[in-house]
Amino acid sequence: MLLLKIEHKHQELLETIRHWQHLKVAFDGDLIWVKDFNIEQFGTAALLQIPYTTLFEERNNLLFLKGSLLPQQTMPSGLLWSPILRAFPIELPRLNHNYFGINEKVTLQIVRSEIEAAAFVLVTSLQNAKAYILNAPEIRLQNLKWIVVNEEVMLFGTPLLPIEGRTFWRNNDALFPSGYHFEFPIASEIIQQSVNPNGDYWVFWQTNSSYFRVFKDDVKPLSISSFRLTFS
Repeated sequence: MLLLKIEHKHQELLETIRHWQHLKVAFDGDLIWVKDFNIEQFGTAALLQIPYTTLFEERNNLLFLKGSLLPQQTMPSGLLWSPILRAFPIELPRLNHNYFGINEKVTLQIVRSEIEAAAFVLVTSLQNAKAYILNAPEIRLQNLKWIVVNEEVMLFGTPLLPIEGRTFWRNNDALFPSGYHFEFPIASEIIQQSVNPNGDYWVFWQTNSSYFRVFKDDVKPLSISSFRLTFS
């Protein structure tokens, strides 16, 4: 068995390995123990670069420093182990769910991501949208919905129209700029429950880690007539 030991006061340093959900954590006074690493993880930079840690290999209830042939200590007894996600839950600030705004922030960051996903929302200027939509065949618009927010047109659905603009991909009710995601994607469900507990909104995340919400019922089917009527 492979283990890590770190003092409780440095527990925030374990955030870099929190996404290894199979790990178990136990608290022993001022110490924290983490176990169930696999061989590959035990040699990764993500683990080795965490300061103030001690890595052990357990054999016959004895703990050997990583790479050592001599035992350092015995395995502590009576430890209560729990999953790392339960031991270190992500804490979010209290949010007012009735406030519609774009300046709320959570502690997690939006970062560039290698996740490839089809665009689900296109945000474009009124001028760009008008030039295409008013001359498009109705069949090209029939699977799309739309809304105007802050003088920009938001088009929802697939396939999107070939209009210049910013695109967002969908993760449940959360919408991320194409090529971006949470720094810790494992937190998506937790954040969803915090900012959109009833699923009533589309939540648009921005690259500066702020977000704004669009009430789903305000997003209407797109047609030439509805678009023309709105701006007549």
